[in-house]
Amino acid sequence: MPTFLLLLLGQGSVFGAILSQKPLRNICQRGISVRIQCEADSQLTLMFWYRQLPGQSLTLIATANQGSEATYESGFTKDKFPISRPNFTFSILTVSSVNPEDSSFYFCGAGDTVWGTDQRSEQELQLPPAHLSPPQSPSR
Repeated sequence: MPTFLLLLLGQGSVFGAILSQKPLRNICQRGISVRIQCEADSQLTLMFWYRQLPGQSLTLIATANQGSEATYESGFTKDKFPISRPNFTFSILTVSSVNPEDSSFYFCGAGDTVWGTDQRSEQELQLPPAHLSPPQSPSR
């Protein structure tokens, strides 16, 4: 049975939290399932799973909120990419029945949302001074 490389990402930080993924990389055979674990050093409301195919930009697979079913983006399914989110610091993405087309970088991200509040700073909420004009297009 042919083998291929499924690439994963290691450690990163977001909003001051450190996220780590295991395993860092995996060489596997067609048809098996691969589990990718993501752990944060603090509690975060949302976890996001992305993949990046060779030569392409990041694509969001799904958003996982603790205690709820993951919300999948178009083109991704729970059958192919089941996600568990047992608590606010941990999530697992499984890539089911892998094939060569699944060889990719897989990334987890995280964020915190407080519903009903605007989390921008007061400075960001202020309008720009009236004497500033909008940026001009470059002349040709």
